[in-house]
This record gives sequence, structure tokens and C-alpha cells, in this order.
Amino acid sequence: METLTHPLPTAAAAPPPVHHAHACLNCGAHVADRYCGHCGQDGHTHRFTLGHLLLHDLPHSVWHVDKGLPRTLWQLVKRPGSAITEYLAGRRASYFSPLSYLLLLAGLSALLMSAIHLNPYAAAPDTPRLLVLTMERYLSTVFKYPSATYVLLLPLNALLSRWLLKPTGYNYAEMLISQAFIAGTLSVLAMLLMVPLVLLFVHSAHFSIISQLPLLLSLGYPAWVYRQLLEPAGISAAGKWTRAVLTSALQLLVMFVAALVFMVYLAVTLARQDPSLLTDFQARMAKQQPARPTPPVPRP
Repeated sequence: METLTHPLPTAAAAPPPVHHAHACLNCGAHVADRYCGHCGQDGHTHRFTLGHLLLHDLPHSVWHVDKGLPRTLWQLVKRPGSAITEYLAGRRASYFSPLSYLLLLAGLSALLMSAIHLNPYAAAPDTPRLLVLTMERYLSTVFKYPSATYVLLLPLNALLSRWLLKPTGYNYAEMLISQAFIAGTLSVLAMLLMVPLVLLFVHSAHFSIISQLPLLLSLGYPAWVYRQLLEPAGISAAGKWTRAVLTSALQLLVMFVAALVFMVYLAVTLARQDPSLLTDFQARMAKQQPARPTPPVPRP
């Protein structure tokens, strides 16, 4: 009996798309398929029209939608560890480039936050001017460039994850890619959480506590991603969660240290520009120190 080597046609089967052979408008090579085999240009190059420019070329240039930005963002929210694992395993056609993903989303977050012009810091009346100006400049920078910390700390975060997530088997370059995906997604999630909190509770007496909620997101989301990346590792579930949470906590600690260093830099810069700020700071701190009790005078 003869064995069939091709699937039987069905009534619902659609015929393959027909591509008429022509010369590539970019390099002149013969094009028999959708894309030119010599230079890679799309063979369906056409004359510009207003409708195509507004509905296709402009969104494509800004969002690169057909390269998977919305899908990448959704997958990194819905199943981040699995999405990163697929990308590192070679299934990359439907995902956005990690570096472009990070830079684009970080830029959009910075653009939105800078347009709102928020300054949630409310100092007490007796706070030294040096501390007030330092916090105002720090918060102004943070709200204007909310993703700058993630981008600047990307190499160090990748190094920490390479060390603590060693059972995943990923090298440093692969951890850099993972951190780019995580930082890009986290910048969007933090922005979506922080903007409503500031707009709704900026004048609340408990705003100093409410404004710390994004820190829980900065701790929880990476830990969740790391736990999924560790899924194939041959360690216990408790060990996976321990490594995931520890990695995220250390990265958050590094972010705190970086913020502290930046605030010290701002304070030193302000004090050099206006020495009276340092004098005022020293005077106010001296007033806040409790007076030492006068020792009793011994009687003869």
C-alpha cells in the first residue's frame, strides 16, 4: 500500500499568497517573494499616500507595532518569565527588541511624568533649607526621569541576577536582556500606579506612606519574574522563591544606595553654590540638639 507523503487538501484550506516577481526598488535584485533576498527590503514598496502615512507608516515608526510591542508588553505582564525564556531560547520574531523596548517605554514614562509637573514634597517649617532644596531637586529628577534609575543600574542588576540566579544557566548577556525587559515593563507599571496615587493623595496627610507603594511593585514584580525563570532549575520551590526574593531585594537595596548617593551629591552641590545653606543647616541642627544639663556645683 502506498503511503501518502502530503496532507490531503481540504475545502477550508486557503491557497498560499502569490508574489509576482519583480525588481527590488532598493537594489534592483530579482524579487520572487515578499522580501528581497539581497537587501531585505519589503517587496511591497509603494508610493506614499496620506492614508497609508497616517494609518501605517507613522504608527509603525513610533510604536513599531508590527514588531510586537503591544504583545511583548502584554506577555511581560501576563507571563513574564515564560516570555523571557522563549525569547532567550530563540523565539524572537514576535517580540520587541529588548533594548528598544526599554528605551521606548522609559522615554514615554519620562515624557508623561515631566508633563504633569508634580512635586509631592511638603517640608516641615523648621526643616533646613538645604534639605528642602535637596529633596525638591531629587524628587523633581525622579518624577521627570522615572526610569533613569532602572537604565543606569541595568549592568549591576544583571550582575546580581547572574550570580544569584545561576541555576537558570543564563550568562551575563542573557541576564542583561532579561533586565531590559523587566526594567521596561516595571517603568510602565510604576508610572500607571504612581500617577493616580499622586493626583489623588498628594495633599493627604498619609501621602508619605502611600507614595511608598511603588516600592512594593519594584520588589514583587522582579521576584515573580525570577521565580518563573527558575522553574526549570533542579531546586526546591522554597529555594526558588528564596533566590527570587533575595535577588529582587538586593537590587532594591542597590537602588536605595544609588538614591542616597545622588541626594548627597545634590546636597554638596547646593552647599557649594550657596554656602549660607550649610550655615543654616548647622544652626538648625544645633538648635535641635538637647541642651546638656549643667553639672551640680560641689559644696565645700
